[in-house]
Amino acid sequence: MFWIISAPLAAQDFDPGRALYQNHCQQCHEQWVHTRERRRVSTLGGLREQVASWSVHAGLQWTSEEIELVTRYVNRRYYQLTE
Repeated sequence: MFWIISAPLAAQDFDPGRALYQNHCQQCHEQWVHTRERRRVSTLGGLREQVASWSVHAGLQWTSEEIELVTRYVNRRYYQLTE
């Protein structure tokens, strides 16, 4: 038996920030980087700066929208920071 998922349902579940992170960041940044005791990020602005910085270092040249999408995903997944 296999299930067929309708396109609208599958599209609702798509998170572009997660996709960008998984395709470009996850190779080097394992979960422990975000959950370690002495992590470098303590504010949402700081997290955004780190994402932007790594975009440049990795040669990705992400747009501000892509940086924001990844920042939001990583914040939801690991940090739960507020402005």
